[in-house]
Amino acid sequence: MLEVDQARLFLRIKKEDIPDDELKQYLNYYTLVILDQLGDIAKQDEHITETPLFDQTLLAAIACQLSLTDVEIIHSPSEYQVGDTQEKYDNTSKGLYGDIPSWCSRYDGLLDTLTNKFADMKNLQVFRRTGMSIRRNWCRDLY
Repeated sequence: MLEVDQARLFLRIKKEDIPDDELKQYLNYYTLVILDQLGDIAKQDEHITETPLFDQTLLAAIACQLSLTDVEIIHSPSEYQVGDTQEKYDNTSKGLYGDIPSWCSRYDGLLDTLTNKFADMKNLQVFRRTGMSIRRNWCRDLY
């Protein structure tokens, strides 16, 4: 699972914006949320929280929440001043190079990927049949 310093580094969050204990609460809470959304899949693999895909999903969940509640922590505003006029714009989904996917859409995509990855392993069934070769008692695994 991610540590506070790693989450701070990957999301580029300053200590002044979110203290360590508050960021730790976000990490713990959204870990439980993701595990709850995965359901039985999470119970089958006890090391699911140690995968890089889980870490990316956790970061996206936290960034999504922060972009909804305090947008300036995640998306730094742009300020322009021309003469006496000063404007401030939030850089949320539009950038200099076109559309930028939102953190919430990234979270949804990563959660789907995480679910599909572990659901594929869950649905794998193996059974044995005899007599499928020249040797009658030979067993073969079918997938």
